[in-house]
Amino acid sequence: MKISHQETYHHQTGALDIDTRQLIKCVLGQCTGLLKPRWNESKALSTTSRVIGQLLEKHRYTYNGMINTLYVDDRGDDVKFLSSVAHIIFEDGTVNWGRVASLMSFGAAVCQYLRGKGRDDCVDVVGEEIAEYLATHHTDWLVKHNSWNGFAEFFLVAEPESRCRNIIMTLFGLAGIVATMTFLVM
Repeated sequence: MKISHQETYHHQTGALDIDTRQLIKCVLGQCTGLLKPRWNESKALSTTSRVIGQLLEKHRYTYNGMINTLYVDDRGDDVKFLSSVAHIIFEDGTVNWGRVASLMSFGAAVCQYLRGKGRDDCVDVVGEEIAEYLATHHTDWLVKHNSWNGFAEFFLVAEPESRCRNIIMTLFGLAGIVATMTFLVM
């Protein structure tokens, strides 16, 4: 039995849809304190949580201003405004990981705000709205850019040990070059 390219693509996009929904809900849950990070998190989840946390910290006042402007308190369970915000973020047709992260971090800010108002169910509805938007409008781009593993690769931070190892290897390399040059001069 031969599997067609289209069947492979549909399998990939189905798995991507599930992964996207789970990842976004986990990240939003961690940002609101409803979920605690696990020690064995995937690289994609830990990287996404780190990046979203950094964006939240950096843009807190901007997000709060947007939340106030959008009258989030008056909307009840309706979070369709997130799709409107997403359309604005991507309106020029450019998709990149920074914009995806911006959408998710704004969603995290909305979740934190709603949780502060006693709305612990916010993670599911906000996560679903963001995941639905990405699945509907940017699945091809996500597949092409290695899905959430691509996000983790894009926002990769070298670990301190690997930085030290690189410095040490560079020093050994330079020492080897100096030793070789000294030997050749003699």
